[in-house]
Amino acid sequence: MRRTGSGHLGCLGLIVLILPLALAAAEAPSPAPVPAPVPGGESTYVVKKGDTLSGIAKDVLKDASLWRRIWELNPFITDPSRIFPGDTLALPGKPPAPPVAAAPKAEPPKEAPKEEEAKAAPPAPPAPEPSPAAELPPLVPAPPASRRAIACSPVLMGETAAISAGIGSIVKSDEDRLLLSQEDRVVVGLDGEKIPKVGDTLAIIRVGARLIHPRSRQSLGRILYTLGVMEVTDVRDRTVQARISYGCEPIALGDRVVPFTLAPFPEDKIARPATRQVEGTIADSARRVEHIALQHLVFLDVGSDQGIGPGDIFAIYRPSPPALIPATGKEIPIAPERLGEAVVIRVTEGTATAVVSASSKESKAGDRVVLSRQIQP
Repeated sequence: MRRTGSGHLGCLGLIVLILPLALAAAEAPSPAPVPAPVPGGESTYVVKKGDTLSGIAKDVLKDASLWRRIWELNPFITDPSRIFPGDTLALPGKPPAPPVAAAPKAEPPKEAPKEEEAKAAPPAPPAPEPSPAAELPPLVPAPPASRRAIACSPVLMGETAAISAGIGSIVKSDEDRLLLSQEDRVVVGLDGEKIPKVGDTLAIIRVGARLIHPRSRQSLGRILYTLGVMEVTDVRDRTVQARISYGCEPIALGDRVVPFTLAPFPEDKIARPATRQVEGTIADSARRVEHIALQHLVFLDVGSDQGIGPGDIFAIYRPSPPALIPATGKEIPIAPERLGEAVVIRVTEGTATAVVSASSKESKAGDRVVLSRQIQP
């Protein structure tokens, strides 16, 4: 069922992230997992069903007592007895054991060389030592959306900031058109203190619905939609003439304009396992739909005030109710269900806009998110 709200989100040209498929062996038992190397002598390990920290320490690090060190390296784990399939863990490095020198084998006595063998050819030059294998750079993941799609994505802002956003409004268009799009020319009446210059880029915005937090039932602010981008061609007194260079959605007279700013997605960096714990909630989807799936945009109730930025990755969970043991009537806790992942593309002080980049099951407003990997400075 679709929930309606004011404003519409433009179509995003999101790039589907390809999920690796796990291959299971038919008969032979699986070898011990080999962790992938990462800088600093550490490694990473992806949790499988049935894993425990002590089991991982025993099978991978060959020392079950190192489970506490694994816990220390992954502060997003709140309970060492509860880890979930799909989590990426940082593992401590372990220096390799020194090689054991093999005892030399006794050689049989050699016979005296014959006269023909005495005239031996000069020894061949020694073979060059093999150069150490060059380390291949890690693959940098593609951003979850194109730059234009990120520019068109909405943000969730405080209500006062959203309503007062903008330096002016579109007051006129060529041929007095009511609905505007790419390449249309418009006139903007300025009502703010900032005066743009010729060549500046402005974003066209529209204030959308108020969003209520699904758990606290408090207002998180209003959705601010980006409708398009325009380039300033002339400035006179308190008016600006501009050309719409890119349209995300239909634009109308009265829509507001703001200076265009967009934090770039860190395409040259890789998100590493998080070293601190940040938890939040999916406040809603950008399209206000009930069932959230792959490539949908969602709003999270964490932002730059919590140290979150573009490129950070959150795991999506849904708490599971405890199970009841019929014989004793005792309740036992059940691990939360992992639903997928979301990559942050835009942030404000207290909220983030993210793309669902992996999904094993539909999510919904109110599902929990935990910082899993983060872009390191």
